[in-house]
Order: sequence, then C-alpha cells, then structure tokens
Amino acid sequence: MRFLQLHLRARRVPLALATVTALIALAWALSLAYTDSATISARTASLAIMLAVVAVGSTLDGADGALDHTMAVNWPVRRAGHLLLAAAAITALLSLSMVTDARYEPFAVTVRNTAGLLGLTALGATVLGAALSWIAPLTWTLIAVLPIMVPSRDLKMQVAGWLIQPAGTTAATACAVVLAVTGLLAYAVRGCPVRPMSETSPDQ
Repeated sequence: MRFLQLHLRARRVPLALATVTALIALAWALSLAYTDSATISARTASLAIMLAVVAVGSTLDGADGALDHTMAVNWPVRRAGHLLLAAAAITALLSLSMVTDARYEPFAVTVRNTAGLLGLTALGATVLGAALSWIAPLTWTLIAVLPIMVPSRDLKMQVAGWLIQPAGTTAATACAVVLAVTGLLAYAVRGCPVRPMSETSPDQ
C-alpha cells in the first residue's frame, strides 16, 4: 500500500484525477446551462474526453525515467494497469451524468472515444514522452469537431471523424480499437523515452 501511494504521488495522479473530474463536470454544467437537450453533443463530449485524457497523459511518466525501465519491477504490467485504471476512472466519471438532466451518452460512444483517445495519448507518450503526449489527441479531436465533419457513410469521413460518428459505426469503432490496443501495447512494453540526466537533475 505504501508503494502504491508513493507511485501515485510520484506520477501526480491525485492532481490529474481532480483535473479530470473538474473538466468533465464543467462540460456537463455548460451543457446543462446552455442547451435544452438531454444528451451532451458528440463534439462537446469529445472535447471533454480529450481534455481528460490529456490530463492523464501527464501521469504516464515518473520523475526518474531510468527507474521506470528497471528490470527489478514488472513495469509492463504496471503501465498497462495504469492505463486501464485511467480509462475506468474517466468512464465512471462520465457515467455519473446518466442520473442527471444532461447526459454523456450513448454510453458505447463514451467508452469508444475514451479508449481511442487514451490509446492515442499513450502512443504519444511512448514516442514523444509524457510532456508532449497531448499533441496527438488534441490534433485529432480538433479535426474531428470541425463543422465540416459530420456523421457520414463515407469511409474516410468515418475514420477522420470517428469521435463524432454514431454508436455502431464499424469504421469508427475499428479506428478506436486499433488506437486503444496499439497505444496500450506500445506504452506497456516500451514506456516513455528515458530523458537525459540534464532534464531530470535539479538546477545547480
């Protein structure tokens, strides 16, 4: 239990969880205040989920990158568990809206978008590091919520705008699954790049 507490604190998980909760609640409150629809729009929901996974991205690396690659700890399992718990936490927070007058739904879409964007964030962390893991999910989300992006039967549109496609859209679901699985495997196996000592050492 002591190790778990130190692990969560070292990765700034409490702060990230508070940030995720606040962002999801803010999007819900704005939708409740400014729209009459019982369902939060796909664009608003996608932006909220994107901001949530970006906050989680900051927890994907610790203060000591070399420690996160030591063979003394089964890091692949811990990293995979970290991502899965993050996905569960975001999904649980989104599902709380089901008992209110403004809801993140359909539930299948929130799960799909959370998994896909979190996988994309994990891929970004694996390639660029946790500090820059926000680039990929932010870029793709901003493209997907453009006014020209709409639910469509066109395959290219379904892939480019997978975040706003209806539940059951095969191409959108497949895109999210590929991102989720690829991101999970890449991050679990490789983790974040080890930063040079000059970036992690305190100023002299």
